[in-house]
Amino acid sequence: MFETWGRIVYRRRRIVLVIALAAIAFAAIWGTGVFGRLQSSGGFEAPGSQSQQEASLAASAFGRDSGDVVVLYASRVQSVHAAAFRSAVTGTLARLPRSRVESAATYWSTGSPQFVSASGRETYAVIELTGGSDSARVQGFDAIKGDLAAPGLTTRIGGVIPTEAAINKQVTSDIGRAEGLSMPVLLILLLVIFGSLAAASLPLAVGGIGILGSFTALRLLTLGTTVSIYSVNITTILGLGLAIDYGLFMVGRFREELHRQDSVEAALARTVATAGRTVAVSGVTVAVALASLMLFPEVFLRSMGYGGVATVLVDMLAALTVLPALLALLGPKVNALRIRRSVPSHRTSAPLPAATAGL
Repeated sequence: MFETWGRIVYRRRRIVLVIALAAIAFAAIWGTGVFGRLQSSGGFEAPGSQSQQEASLAASAFGRDSGDVVVLYASRVQSVHAAAFRSAVTGTLARLPRSRVESAATYWSTGSPQFVSASGRETYAVIELTGGSDSARVQGFDAIKGDLAAPGLTTRIGGVIPTEAAINKQVTSDIGRAEGLSMPVLLILLLVIFGSLAAASLPLAVGGIGILGSFTALRLLTLGTTVSIYSVNITTILGLGLAIDYGLFMVGRFREELHRQDSVEAALARTVATAGRTVAVSGVTVAVALASLMLFPEVFLRSMGYGGVATVLVDMLAALTVLPALLALLGPKVNALRIRRSVPSHRTSAPLPAATAGL
């Protein structure tokens, strides 16, 4: 079966690559939008537990009892009791759109001295945003955060929703920075292993496809269920790791088979029949193991299962479709741009050792 699949990919290599490029473009445009849809706080409670049921009943009966945004207003010279201080704060809050802000509590609306600092020159406002979910409230905060500054006063913003927005932004930035640092290091290591730039770049290509594909899968899941931002961590870790692992199997075996077989098609078919089968068994085994995380009711654990399974399956599919198509297209040029000789140039018909014949 795997050998037949290798021959099919060889004969349809250009079609496979065109479809792969279209999927990559879609994933890069749509899939990377997953960061704005992930749950960045909570997710540690079991939805069906008694404590969670009690909290849900309390929220439905009395409403949410916590503010979403806390804005600190301060002045070096003015007192909170000054008319200019009051008008600056209340005027700023009054101009916020009602479609985004449910309510705003201040010292002047509550009369509570707890809203005023000991020096009397700082106060804060507690804002409750509209929206039935964290992602909706994050979007609401993004829409009003530029309007929270009061004229003549120092303004600082905090609270649950701004923290979530900052986490989303930081995670997105950190993932890009981590990949930017890891890719060159991995490329150097693969160059040392393969001795060829063309061969070394193929596992990295599979890794990029795996990460983008898993982002797309996670975004699809957010349309029907809650997915925690913790899923992204396991996605980036597994995406590159498995891609390099599978790439080493496939590319290394293909380069060996080029010197054993009479044609590129035969070399690719033998590669998929041996190393490809190993990749498939490994991918299914790892995916099934990670799927056990989906049995937990806690969102953050279940989300790690989502991210892990999606990454493994996308990496496996890319290694069995896109990578063979690239190998078929390159053929002997897979050894191009050598930095050292790592594969013997002579052809040998010697049989494989019995211990490695099935790999």
